Amino acid sequence: MKRTLLFLMGALVLGQTQAQNNVSGNKLSDNWSIGLNVGGVTPLINHPFFESMRPTMGLTINKQFSPIYGLSLEGMASINTNASYTAFDVYNLSLLHRVNLNNLFCSYKGKPSLFEVEAVGGFGWLHSTNPYWKQGDPHDRNHVSAKAGMNFNFNIGDSKAWTIAVKPAVVWDMTIKGQEHLNFDARQAAFELTAGVVYHFKNSTDKHYYSIECDRDEIDALNAMISSMRQEVASKDGELENAKSKINQLQNDLNDCRNKKPVATTVAAEKDYYVTFRQGKSTIDALQMPSIEKLANVLKENSNAKVTISGYASPEGNAEFNQKLSLKRAEAVKKILVKQYNIDESRIKTEGKGVGSVFSNPDWNRVSICIVD
Repeated sequence: MKRTLLFLMGALVLGQTQAQNNVSGNKLSDNWSIGLNVGGVTPLINHPFFESMRPTMGLTINKQFSPIYGLSLEGMASINTNASYTAFDVYNLSLLHRVNLNNLFCSYKGKPSLFEVEAVGGFGWLHSTNPYWKQGDPHDRNHVSAKAGMNFNFNIGDSKAWTIAVKPAVVWDMTIKGQEHLNFDARQAAFELTAGVVYHFKNSTDKHYYSIECDRDEIDALNAMISSMRQEVASKDGELENAKSKINQLQNDLNDCRNKKPVATTVAAEKDYYVTFRQGKSTIDALQMPSIEKLANVLKENSNAKVTISGYASPEGNAEFNQKLSLKRAEAVKKILVKQYNIDESRIKTEGKGVGSVFSNPDWNRVSICIVD
C-alpha cells in the first residue's frame, strides 16, 4: 500500500506538468466542485463484513488544478450503531490527492469523458468518540488516518456539470497504541464503499470543465495555410472556367460537323487491274482474289463506274482454242464480281482477245485485264 501512495504522489507531479499550456480555465476561482457521499464502512479484517457494516456520510470540497490532478478536502462521519450517547461516533477529515487515470494515460480531449477513473490517496485526522476502533477504551481518541481508493466517475449532461461517483477505499488508523511511528496495519483499517454526486461550478470560460486552448502561433500558421489554399482554389477556378469555355467551343464545333451534309467525293482509284492464270486454265487461284476484291470495292464506291474485262492467252495451242480460253478467263472474273460481290452484271463488259501481246514475256499474257471506265 505504501507503494500505491508513492505512485499517487508521483502521478500527481506528472499530472501537474502535463498540458498546462493548452487548456483554459486555470484561474484560482475555476474548477471548484462540491460533493455529497453516502455509503457504509466496515472493519477490513477480523470482523464479519456485512454484520459490522455501519452507515457513513460526508461532504467533499474539490479543486482541480489540471485535467489530471486535483485535491479534495473530505469530511466523513460514521453513524453510531452501538449503545452510546452520540449519533456519530467516528469522524475522518482528509486531504486527498486525486489523479485522473483516463487523462493521465490517454490525454485530455477537451471535455470530460462519460466514464472516468480516478486514483485517490492522502492523509487526515480521525476522531473516535466511543470504542468502535479499540474495544474496551471508553475515551475519545484522535488519530492520524490514511486513505487510498478509486473513484469511478460518470459525467452526465451535455454541460458535464454533474458527476455520479462510486468510491471504494481503505481507511487506516495510523496511530497504534504503544508504537511511536505510524503504521499501515490491516487490523486497524476499514473498508469504505460510498456513492456520491458532485456538482462542478461554472468557470470563467463559462464551462464546467477545462477547455482546450490552441496555441496562437499555430492558429496564425493555420490561417496562413487557409489563405494560401483559398488563393490556390481561386486560381484553379479560373483555369476551370477557361477549360469549360474550351469544352463548350469544341462541343459547338462537333455539333456543326455533325449537322453538315456529307459531300460526295470521287474515290481516286487505279484504272487497270490484272488477274493472271495458269497455262491452259481459266480457274482463278486464291492468290488473285485480292486484286478482284480491290476492283469490286472501287465499283461499289463509284456507282456510275463500269469495267471492261479483256481476256488474253499465251501463244501455245491453236488460235481457236486460245480465243475461247481468253473469253473464259474474262467471264471467270465477271462471275466472281457478280456472284460474290453483288456487282450488277450490266456494268461489266467481257471480251476474249485471243493471244495477247501486251507483255514482252509470252507467259505474262495469260491474264485478264480489267479497265475501269
